Amino acid sequence: MPEPIFYAPPEAIEGETITLDEQESRHAGIVLRLNEGSAVIVVDGLGTAYRGAIEKSSKKKTIVRTHATIRNFGEPEAVVTLAAGLSTGTKFDTVVEKATELGVKRIVPLLCEKGTVKATDESRARARRTRLEKVALAAMKQCRRAYRPEISLPIAFNDFITAVDPDQFRVIFHPDKNQARISNLFLNESPKRIGLIVGPESGFSADEIDLAQTHGIKTVSLGERILRTETAAPTILALVMNRIGELS
Repeated sequence: MPEPIFYAPPEAIEGETITLDEQESRHAGIVLRLNEGSAVIVVDGLGTAYRGAIEKSSKKKTIVRTHATIRNFGEPEAVVTLAAGLSTGTKFDTVVEKATELGVKRIVPLLCEKGTVKATDESRARARRTRLEKVALAAMKQCRRAYRPEISLPIAFNDFITAVDPDQFRVIFHPDKNQARISNLFLNESPKRIGLIVGPESGFSADEIDLAQTHGIKTVSLGERILRTETAAPTILALVMNRIGELS
């Protein structure tokens, strides 16, 4: 059975000693019933994992003594950014959860012309990001990786497109079945930096697609069926990760 995974921020790591907070300690002691000497892995959310064993345990604080450090634990070689139309309710929580499981490094919520979510005040946007970071943290531990994706504050589609990194392999997904298919991507290259752009519930407007194409972004279709926004992003990520050899 693989060692259970816990999270500790960098400031909780001092040399070979890691201090788990109350929430992680309760999970270790009460939920998993781990004892002193139990083997564990602690991840810092920045890509590094630490193998060790529980040295001291209580409901409020657990001390882990480490013996090995693993860089890029559970991480894909490609750096993938997902920019997705911000959706209502908990739909975007699902996008964040599944994107984290599939190895994304950065998630950008987009405010789109046809989207149902419009600009909100900064305090509400930051509160929502904090909640999404918790979703990503839980998914990071569940899928056994060491990097919690960076989650940006919502940004207008046009602002994102004009500022997007031109050195990425950039793709925008559009339901028009006459566009290129995802099976045609990465035939002659295996890029290490990839940007994927997925629409909100109602998709992108014609002006948004035109703007993306003007900036050299490839337009791709998934085929005949129209997927829900919370289904489209994970599906696209899984297909892309498969195409570049990160998921098989």
